[in-house]
Order: sequence, then structure tokens, then C-alpha cells
Amino acid sequence: MTSDDLLQLQQPLTEGGIRSVNFFNGRLLTSKDLTREQVARREADARLGLAVGDGVAFGLDVQRGDGTNAVVLVKAGLAINRLGQTLRLTQDTQVALTRQFDAGSIERCLFGPCAQLVGGTYIAGAGVYLLTLTPAVVTEGRAPTNGLDPQNVRCNSDANVEALQFRLLALTPQMLAGLDIGSTRFRNELAYRCFGAGVQPDWFESLLTAEPPGDDLLDALGAISLSAQEVPLALLQIQGGAELAAIDMWAVRRPVCRPASGGLASLVDTRRQAVGHAMFMQFQAQVAELGAPLALPAAVTARSHFRYLPAVGVIPLADEASSTSPEAARFFAGMPSRGPAFINGARVAGLVREGLSHPPIDTQGGEFVWLYRVRENRMAIELGSSVPTARNYLVFASGHLPYRADAQYELARFGYSNYALGSTLS
Repeated sequence: MTSDDLLQLQQPLTEGGIRSVNFFNGRLLTSKDLTREQVARREADARLGLAVGDGVAFGLDVQRGDGTNAVVLVKAGLAINRLGQTLRLTQDTQVALTRQFDAGSIERCLFGPCAQLVGGTYIAGAGVYLLTLTPAVVTEGRAPTNGLDPQNVRCNSDANVEALQFRLLALTPQMLAGLDIGSTRFRNELAYRCFGAGVQPDWFESLLTAEPPGDDLLDALGAISLSAQEVPLALLQIQGGAELAAIDMWAVRRPVCRPASGGLASLVDTRRQAVGHAMFMQFQAQVAELGAPLALPAAVTARSHFRYLPAVGVIPLADEASSTSPEAARFFAGMPSRGPAFINGARVAGLVREGLSHPPIDTQGGEFVWLYRVRENRMAIELGSSVPTARNYLVFASGHLPYRADAQYELARFGYSNYALGSTLS
């Protein structure tokens, strides 16, 4: 390398710069110039999106649609894809899992080509699918022209609409290898295959040389059909051709975060917190669907329906007359646990947030679990409070997290506090 190859201080570096059109009076403008200006604007917006990170900013919840199993409802919201593009769904939208439209009306995606959708009628067969949101461009109307034969002009579209489209990508049998689709633990095990090996404690054995943690299943799908332009919204399990058996958003949905770094940087990356957020929300969504509000069926236990639990979670419980919880003992049957002990409500949020960066609890691995009851809720129930929101629930936490129920002077209540942990273990 010679001195001529070195960039000097204060020397402008034009490589990778955004090139916009220099407007001045007397310049002859062509359509190419105006297109260059549009491209420059999009590139500037995309760089801002890349700085923020990719994921779902808000909304875009996926629910069962109205009237038929082959429809889902996607709520309004905003997402950013891995190219930095913002995808804004402005209204709640019913999306058919069957498709029949003119695929030729979708011309291209911004910042590069998208795989063309096949025209005609499409019905998802039995299996597991990934629902995604991706950009598209369609044209609207015709613009008047000067000096051209309107019958022979093909480029006189009045507007290019930066639109959206939904796609349904099938998970291959190789991606589901080792999973029993009929098992009660299938949904949970598939979710943790999406969260990837980076959330497991084994990953930290090679911390100094480890690659950036990823979403293992989504990364595998990206090598086949998932493009950088798409934002994953939900996993859909379909039976019998068009019967929607289950929707799991948080297995693939991530809050907006920057890409992961490897090694030591992964310990403080925002991505690990985002995946922890997804693990917590995935469990809460699944446990809410397992039984009636505020109670779980007797057949549902942690080991029967979950291979992994988030480091901290919340279990709804039926109201009881005593301060102990047989339901808690039943749900964690076969797992070493302690409690439930009373915890002040002020400590719950901090406990949950601390748990976001911890590895999951392996229900089959003999890991210890702390169990807590919220003191304020229990007092309201036993004292006959008329507050309708004072309901009973259990908070569980990994044994790797510090114990949070030690009594503290002027912070505990008689009959709703616990002996210090050290005295009970001596």
C-alpha cells in the first residue's frame, strides 16, 4: 500500500455516499434524475432504520380471523425489516390463508427483487408455516403525456405505491426433525428452536470464540425462502389442509433490536434482551390459552406442556382460602421448588426484567425454581376487598436468580412475610 492509497484526514470519502440530484435553474431534468432523488431519499430512510434495528415496533398482533379457519386477523402496526425499510400496516386486516389474485399486479419490492408469488389459487396444506410481512410496489392510475401516443405508452403510471404483502412460508421436515407434532410440548419445543442455541447456558462455554447468537430456525429458513425484506409475524400450525390449529406469534416475533454481536459483546447486546422478552411473552401467551381465565386444568403441568420455561414467568391461579398453593405444587410437580413465599408487588417488575437475560429453565433437567405470591393481591382476597382486579397469581423464577422474599423492616406485613432464607436453611 502506497501513500496514495491512504485516506487523509479531512479528505472526503465518497464510497457509499448518498448521491442526490443537484437542482439549479436552467438544468434539464429527466425522469432518471427524479428517480435518483427518490432512491436517495429511500436510502437515507433505510440507514436510519438500520441504526434502530429490525423487528416489530408495535402492533401487528396475529389472531384468528372471523368466519373461517383459513383467515387470520393482523392488527395495525409498524415493523422494520433487516434492510432498514419501515413497513406500516395502517388498519386491522383480515388475511386469507388461501390466495387467488393476479400476481402480475405486484411489480417488485424496493431495494431489490422479491420472489414472485404464484398466481391462481393456493391453499396451505397440513404443516407449520411462517407468516411474514414484506414490502411491494404497485402502480396506480395513468398520467397524462405530452407528444406521446397514449395507446402505445406503457410507462405512464400515475403513482408507484409502496405497499405491503403477506407471505406464508412452509417449514421443511428437516426443520421439524426430532419434534413430535402431536406432542403437548411441540409448540414450546418449536419456539425454543426458533430462539436458538444462544439462549441456552451451553452457549456461554465458548463465550470468547462464539459466533453471534441467532434465531436458529429462522436462520435456516433464510437460506431457503425467508428474505431480508420480510418481517416474521407468527408461526401457524395448519391441520387438514385449511384448519388453523394454533398461532404462535412470539416464537418468531422480536421487538426492534440491532443485530447480535459475538463473544463478550453478546452479554450487553440489546438483542439478548429482545429474545428474552420474546421468551417471556411466548410462555404467557401459551399458558393463557391452556385453560379458562385465572385457572389451569389439572392435566396441565410444567413438565407435560413445556420443555423450557422462561427464567421468570407468571401463572394464573384460582382463588383460595389458605395462604398456601396446592395448584402451584401441582403445576411444578416433579421439579425441585421452594415456596410459594410472599413477595411485595414492588419487586415483581424488577424480577421479570432481570430474568430476561437469563437462560431458560429446563423442566426435564432437575433445575430448582423459586415460587412467589404477591402479598398485596393475597391480602385483598383474604380481607374481602371489592377491587375486581385483585386476583391470585404465582410468580416463578429460576434458581439462578437471587431469592426475593426475605423480610425487610418496614416493608413486610405481619402474616404476609417470611423468615430470612439463611435462618431456614441452617
